[in-house]
Amino acid sequence: MDAISSALSGLQAASVRRQAGGNNVANLLSAGYQATRVDLADQPSGGVRVSQVSKDQTPTNPEGSNVDLAREFTNSFADGLLYNANLKVIQSEDERLKSTLDLKA
Repeated sequence: MDAISSALSGLQAASVRRQAGGNNVANLLSAGYQATRVDLADQPSGGVRVSQVSKDQTPTNPEGSNVDLAREFTNSFADGLLYNANLKVIQSEDERLKSTLDLKA
């Protein structure tokens, strides 16, 4: 897998995790809501993929949900780092390809 494909898989995975986290925070006070968890796995050819999307089986609060706000903020920060790191890979690869084309010109 080339660098851009690998980075794109990371961007997609970070996006899925961010969507799940946003949905969890939006339903923080929804009675009986179970938080969604997204697990990632390495791909054999490089990159990352969403391996599983599941509901958190932690018991829910009778007046709300089982969403752990501290966990959601921590995950959001980590997802932002994942997204930015993969975006930087794409930007670096783009610059490298431009330099290669300039050398050939």
